[in-house]
Amino acid sequence: MNRIIFIGRVGSDAGSWYIGSDHKIHRIPGWNPEQLSDVTHMLQGLREFSQVKTAGVAERAVSVVLDSLKQELGAHLKEGDLLVLGG
Repeated sequence: MNRIIFIGRVGSDAGSWYIGSDHKIHRIPGWNPEQLSDVTHMLQGLREFSQVKTAGVAERAVSVVLDSLKQELGAHLKEGDLLVLGG
């Protein structure tokens, strides 16, 4: 069974919970608020870059931002997790 992790207001240091394959409740510790603030800004950047029409600019910017997001989020997620970001 994969974990589904919901993050409400991005930037919160509140932890979360999930029900594991062992049918027990497990706690996921909170994240660093400054780190999540950076993630929020990177996600907003991806939204903005998707609107750039100049050839090559969006692709290069998205590539750099995605690498950083993978590193930041990858430190907290396990393979198979589904991350749901809210508003």
